[in-house]
Amino acid sequence: MGKNKIKAIAFDMDGTLLNDAKEISPRTRESFEALKELGLYLILATGRSFEALEPYKMYLDLQYPVICYNGARIISGDGKIIKDHLIEDRISKYIINFARKEKVHIQIYRNGKLFFEKRTPEAEFYENHVNLKGDIINFDKLDSLGLTKIMYLGDHGYLVTLAGDIKETFGQDLSVMFSNPIFLEFMAGGVSKGNSLLELTEYLGIGLESVMAFGDGENDISMIKTAGIGIAMSNANTEVKESADLVTLSNNEDGVAEVLEDYFGLV
Repeated sequence: MGKNKIKAIAFDMDGTLLNDAKEISPRTRESFEALKELGLYLILATGRSFEALEPYKMYLDLQYPVICYNGARIISGDGKIIKDHLIEDRISKYIINFARKEKVHIQIYRNGKLFFEKRTPEAEFYENHVNLKGDIINFDKLDSLGLTKIMYLGDHGYLVTLAGDIKETFGQDLSVMFSNPIFLEFMAGGVSKGNSLLELTEYLGIGLESVMAFGDGENDISMIKTAGIGIAMSNANTEVKESADLVTLSNNEDGVAEVLEDYFGLV
């Protein structure tokens, strides 16, 4: 596929666009500036909320739509909601009560805000991880939940077991995935980065064959497979790499910039 065929590029953030210090390198920023001149859509596609990705959007001076919450919400360049997929309240209540029974840390995203019922080491770790503060609230006090995303945080092996139980209970009515080995995430049925990329390209009027996508996590596999060119980072696990057309350098080695410079002849 020639470089002039690519019209949009989707970028996962943590483990892909960001290095382990949660920074975007000067080299990557320079490649973004060069791509803007080519008229491409540069799309951040993340499990993060809009509020947690916005500082990076501003740093890169991006005026394009973004994919948040693993695809549960798509927001336009000027901050308007294009697509919004909420978890059914009956399912949210079950997941909340299941977490209480299993004594696993749970947190929710509602109307763009992060909430948990008590401050735990897991909550503090997550706040530092995404640089976003959460508020304490009793979930039972909410008249209507209307949740965008629910998260369990804890030991990966234990979370895998819980994920299996919940998948068996709800099937296609709930999307269940890991964005990080210790982050188990729940979204509305059918939600994925791949499906949101399809929704967004239809909105923008471009074909999926004209899209390039970068990722490193389990939650990126659908996007990597959906895009015309899917690229995995070398720090990704085997399953992610096998889903990709190409494997680049790690997030700490400017793997994204390496591909962009070579593919588009930026240097």
